[in-house]
Amino acid sequence: MRKVIRFCSIFFALGLITPTVTAGLIPLDISLTGSAEHAIDSAPTTGNASQNADMSIIVGGNTTLTSIANLTPTGANPLSGTLTDFGDGVGVSAIGSSTAGAISEVPDFIFDMGFSLFNSSATDTYQIFFELAFLNFADADGPDAYIDAEINLFNTLIPELFASDLTSDTFYNDSKNGTDLPTSGAALSDNGTFLFDITLAAGASDNFSALLKMDGKAFDNSSIFNARTSAFISIVGADNLTNPQPPSQVPEPSTFILFFIAMALLQVKRKINN
Repeated sequence: MRKVIRFCSIFFALGLITPTVTAGLIPLDISLTGSAEHAIDSAPTTGNASQNADMSIIVGGNTTLTSIANLTPTGANPLSGTLTDFGDGVGVSAIGSSTAGAISEVPDFIFDMGFSLFNSSATDTYQIFFELAFLNFADADGPDAYIDAEINLFNTLIPELFASDLTSDTFYNDSKNGTDLPTSGAALSDNGTFLFDITLAAGASDNFSALLKMDGKAFDNSSIFNARTSAFISIVGADNLTNPQPPSQVPEPSTFILFFIAMALLQVKRKINN
C-alpha cells in the first residue's frame, strides 16, 4: 500500500507542473486520427504475477476507456478515433507486478499507440504541436528479480524520437535510459513531458507511433517486482505557416492531468480490490 500511495503522489505532483493547452478546434484542413492497441505479442503471466492496464482516447474532450486484465480487453481493441479538439489524444496506463510465494513472470505486456495526419489544404502549410506526458516506475526486491518498463516514441524521420527505459534488477545492476547505475533493485522513476512538432505541406501526410512495454521475473519465491507505466500523447496546437492566425487566449489544464488522475484512481481501486 505504501508503494501505491507513493505512486499516486508522483502523479499529482506531475500535474502541478504541467503546461497549459490553448483551447480550440483542430483546423479543418488537418485530419488527425489516434489509436491505442493492446498488442497480440503480449504474453500471459505466470506464478503470482499480474498485469492490468487502461487505454484511453479523448475526442472532443470526451473520454473512452478500454481495460485490460491479463490479456483480456473490456472495450474496443484497438481503441481509435478522429481527434477534433486541442487537448484530445491517446494514452495507456499499465501495471505489472508480483507477490512473494512463487516463481512469477510478466513475459511481455505490450501496447502500441499510433497517429496519422493529413493536410487536405491545396495551398497552406501547417506546423502541428504534440505533447507526450509520461510517468515510468520500476522496482524489484528480493535476492533474484528484475523488472523493465519502457516508453518509446518513433516517427518516420528519426527511428527513436524519445525513450524512457528503466530496469530494476536485484541480481545485476540497475539501469536508467541506457545508463548503468551503481544500485541493484532500487526503486526507479522517470516522469515529465516531451514536446515535438510535425510540419505538413499542402496535401502532405505523416504518421508517428509509440510503444509501451514491460517485462519482469521473480526467479525465486521470496522475490517480487512492480512496474507502473503511463503515457499520454495529445495535440496541443497548430499554426498555419502560410496564413498565420492570431492564437486563442483561452487557457485550459492540459488534458493529460485529468487522464493521469483518472488512471491513478482506477489503478488504486483495482489494487485495493485485489
